[in-house]
Amino acid sequence: MVMLQLSPDPEHEAGRRGAEALAAERGGNLPWCGPAAVALASGCSYAEACALLRAASPPHYPATGEIVTAYWRDVVAALGMARVRCTPLPLSALPFSRRPTLIGLARRGGLEEGLYLVRVTGHFLLLRLHGFGLAQVHDNRLSGAVLSVHTHGLCRVTHVARLERALPQG
Repeated sequence: MVMLQLSPDPEHEAGRRGAEALAAERGGNLPWCGPAAVALASGCSYAEACALLRAASPPHYPATGEIVTAYWRDVVAALGMARVRCTPLPLSALPFSRRPTLIGLARRGGLEEGLYLVRVTGHFLLLRLHGFGLAQVHDNRLSGAVLSVHTHGLCRVTHVARLERALPQG
C-alpha cells in the first residue's frame, strides 16, 4: 500500500514545486521525466511517484533503484492512484492531419485552459495552457518555462490527457 501526502488541488500543483525541488530530493541529480510528471501533477515526492509507478505495474519496474523509462498507461494509472483525474484525449479528435507539435497543440489544438499531461516523442511533461497560445512547461528540468521552440515546442505530441482536481476520497 502506498501512502501519500497529496496536494488538495493537483490542477494547481504544477508551479508550486519544480525541477529544482525534485533534483534536491535526489541529492542534486536530475530526475527522470516519468516519475517527475507524476510527482509534479500529484504533489507527492519523487520517491512516492516511483512507488506509485511500481504499484501501477510491478512487472515493468525494478523493486528498488531508478525508474528510467515509464509507460503512458502506467503514468496515467499512477496519477489515478494519487487521486488525480487524468482524462486521455484522442489525437484523432484534434484538428490536425498528423501528430501536432507541442506548440501547435497549445496554439491550435482547441484545448481549454488548464493542466495537461503530455507525452512528446520519448518524454513526459506537464503543459499549463493559459489561453491565446500561451503555455508553460513543467518537467524534470523546466519549471514553468514559457513554451517555445527551445522548451520542447517542436517535439511531436504522441499522447495528451487533461488533469483535473483530486478525486473525492472514499
